[in-house]
Amino acid sequence: MMQQRLLTLLIAGICLNAWAEEPDTLGEITVTATRNEIKTQKAPGSVTIITRKAIANKGGENVLEILRGTPGVSLQGIGSGGRKTISLRGMESKHTLLLVDGKRLPASNDVVGPNTDYQYDWIPVEQIERIEVVRGPMSVLYGSDALGGVINIITRKPDKQWSGDAKLTSRSTDGNSGGDGHDLELNLSGGVRENLQLSIGGQQSRRSAVAQNDTRLTAIEGRDKQQLSVKLDWQPTENQNIKLEHIAGQEERWYDVKNTVAPKQYYQSHYDLDRQHTALGWTGQIGKTQASLRTYQNTLDVKNTASNGARATTPQNLKDIALEGSLGFTLSEKQHITLGAEKRTEKLENAGLPGGNDKTTLNALYAQDEIKLSKRTNLTLGIRQDKHEAFGNETSPRAAIVYTVTDNLTLKAGYGHGFHAPNIKQVSPNYEFNLGTYKVKSNPNLKPETNDTFDMGANYTRGKWNVDAALFDNKVKNLIDVATIAPNTYQYKNIAEARLQGGELSTRVKVSKNVDLTANYQYLDAKDNTGQRLDKRPQHTVAAGVTWKRNGWQTNLNAEYLSDQLRDISTTLTPNKVTLPSYTVWNVGTRKSINKHLEVGAGIENLTDVRLEDKSPNFKYEEYPRTLRLELRGKF
Repeated sequence: MMQQRLLTLLIAGICLNAWAEEPDTLGEITVTATRNEIKTQKAPGSVTIITRKAIANKGGENVLEILRGTPGVSLQGIGSGGRKTISLRGMESKHTLLLVDGKRLPASNDVVGPNTDYQYDWIPVEQIERIEVVRGPMSVLYGSDALGGVINIITRKPDKQWSGDAKLTSRSTDGNSGGDGHDLELNLSGGVRENLQLSIGGQQSRRSAVAQNDTRLTAIEGRDKQQLSVKLDWQPTENQNIKLEHIAGQEERWYDVKNTVAPKQYYQSHYDLDRQHTALGWTGQIGKTQASLRTYQNTLDVKNTASNGARATTPQNLKDIALEGSLGFTLSEKQHITLGAEKRTEKLENAGLPGGNDKTTLNALYAQDEIKLSKRTNLTLGIRQDKHEAFGNETSPRAAIVYTVTDNLTLKAGYGHGFHAPNIKQVSPNYEFNLGTYKVKSNPNLKPETNDTFDMGANYTRGKWNVDAALFDNKVKNLIDVATIAPNTYQYKNIAEARLQGGELSTRVKVSKNVDLTANYQYLDAKDNTGQRLDKRPQHTVAAGVTWKRNGWQTNLNAEYLSDQLRDISTTLTPNKVTLPSYTVWNVGTRKSINKHLEVGAGIENLTDVRLEDKSPNFKYEEYPRTLRLELRGKF
C-alpha cells in the first residue's frame, strides 16, 4: 500500500504543477506512422518517441526494458526461464511488429515458439538513436504482423568525422540468488571518403541466472551475448544513398527446471542462438519524388540441449527474405502519395515439420494518400492487398483524420483493419512442439486473425504542459490461442471473437528549468466472445517519473504499476483463472558528465526488491532482485 500511495502522490504532483507558463517545443518527428516525416502531434495515430537521451536515462539492457513504462505498453509473462514480452493495448507480442530502420525483425515469438522473446536482443542499446512506438493496426504500411502496432528502432547514423564511444555497465544484485552481470559496448564511425561512411559496433554482455526460492529452479534465465555490426553508407550523388549492413550475434541462455511428467527430474535447459542480418538498400530523390528499393535477409538459428537425460527441443532455423520498394511523391501542396510493393518469403527448418522444413510466401501492394483538406484538417487514407500463398487475398484499409482545433488542441480519429495468418507450425499437419514439461499441437483448421480498430484521441499543450489522451476499440476475429486438451498438452484454436477496448492518458510537464515530470495510465478491458476476460493482460497499467537536474547531475526516479491481471491455470477438467496480485517496481538513477569525453552513472533497479514469486506462485515471470547499476561512458 505504501508503494501505491507514493505513486499516487507522484502523479498528483504532476497534475498540480501542470500549469507552467513558458512554451515547450514538442517537435518530435515520426516516420513510422506514415513512412513520411511528420510531427507526432499531426501523425494519424497514437505515437510515442523514446529519444536517445531517455534511453540513456533508463539504463535498460535491451529494447524490452527501454519500452517498459511507455504509454499503451504492458508486459506478458510467457514462462520458460522467466521471459517476458511486450503487449500494445492488450494485443499479444506476435501482433506487434518490430522494425530496425523500417526493416522487420524475425517473428521469433510467433514462428519459433510462443515461449520466446528473442526479438528484443538484435540491437545493442548504444546503437539506438530513438524508438518510435505506433499503437493501433498498421497493416496497411507494414503487413500482417502489425495487427496491434509497430515499434521501429532507429539506429545511429555514421558520422562523417571519425569518432567513437564506449560504455561499460556493471550490475550487482542483493542477496545470493543471482542476477549479477556486465555489459560492454563499443562503437566507431567516420568517413572513409567524403561520400562514404563506415560504422562498426560491438557488444559483449553476460548476466547470471536468478534462482527461485527453491534454488534448484530458475526464476530468470542466465544470458551471455556477443554481437558485431558493420555498416557502409555511400552517397554516389547528392540525392542518392546506398546502404550496406551486416549484423552477426551469438547468445547463450540457460535455466534450471523440473520435468512435471515422468520421469520427474530436475535438469538444465541450454539454448544457443545465432542471429544474422544482411541488408542492401537504395534511396533517391528527384525534385519532390522519393524512391527506395531494398532487400534484406534475417536468419535465426536455435539449438537446445538438456541435462540429466531430459528431452531437448527440436533445432530450428528461421529465415526471412524480403524485397521492398516504395515511391513517394507530391501531387500538390495539399496531397502526398505513397506507393509500395513487398515480397517476403519465410522459411523454417524443423524436424517436426513434414519433410523437415516448410516455407510460405506473401506478396503485397499498398497505397497511402495524405490529404490536407484545409488549414486545420488532414486526412490519411490507405489500402493494402496481401496475397498469402496458403490463405489467399486480404484487403486492409485505413482512414484517419487529424483536426487542429487551436494552436494548443489537436483531435484525432481513425479506423484500421489488420490481418495475421497462422504461422507454419500452427497449421502443419501432425506437428507438435515439445518443451520438456509440456507440448503444443498444431491445428490445420486454423483461420487467419483479423482486427478492426477504431480509436480517437486528443493532444493538448499549454506552456510546458503536454497531455495525450486516447480511446481504442479492437475487435479481433479468430484470435489464435491455445486450449488444454490433456495434462500438459495444448492445441492451437481460434477464439471466435475477442474485444479489447480501453483508454490511455499520458502527460509531460516541465515544472521548472531543472525538473521534468511524466506519467501515463492505461485501462484495458479484454474479453472473448463469451464475456470471459483474457488472461495475461493487466486492466490497469501506470507509469510515472521525475527527472531533476542540479550541479551537472541528472537524477531520475521512475515507477511502474500493474494491477488486476488474470492467469489461466485451467486443466482439462477444471477451468480456472486466478487474479494475480498488483505490484509496483521502482527504479532510481543518476548520471553526470565529468567532461566532454567522460560520463559516469549509477542506479538502483527494483528499489524495493519486489519478488513476484513471494506474491503469488502463479506469476509466469519474475523481476530481477534489487540491483546496483554502475556505468562508465567514454567518447573519443
